[in-house]
Amino acid sequence: MKSGYTRPSKTKAAAVGERNRTRWTRHLRKKLFTLVKPMEFMTAEEGATNGVRNALWEHGPRWATTRIRAEQMAVIEMLQSWHLKATGKEISRSEVLAALMAEGLERTINHPDFGGH
Repeated sequence: MKSGYTRPSKTKAAAVGERNRTRWTRHLRKKLFTLVKPMEFMTAEEGATNGVRNALWEHGPRWATTRIRAEQMAVIEMLQSWHLKATGKEISRSEVLAALMAEGLERTINHPDFGGH
């Protein structure tokens, strides 16, 4: 798939993006812990982490790979581009996904299809 987003390199946007890379991930975790029992999420996270763990001694971020549809990738890349234009900061695909998840989490959790917690 040809990417519609060109990542800035050797620019201020890339440097600032690197420093702020985990902002949306932290925001997602904070929102999760206000909406879901922490133990429920920690159990789910442990299961996901065990599935992608390379070595027992690694303590850094875990990465999983999943297939997404072309229109979903298009949305992510469109938001990356808009973020760069609006802030002058690079944002990774995973951070865009974390932002989307954080902002839609409460509505999704409360939807009847997800148990309507």
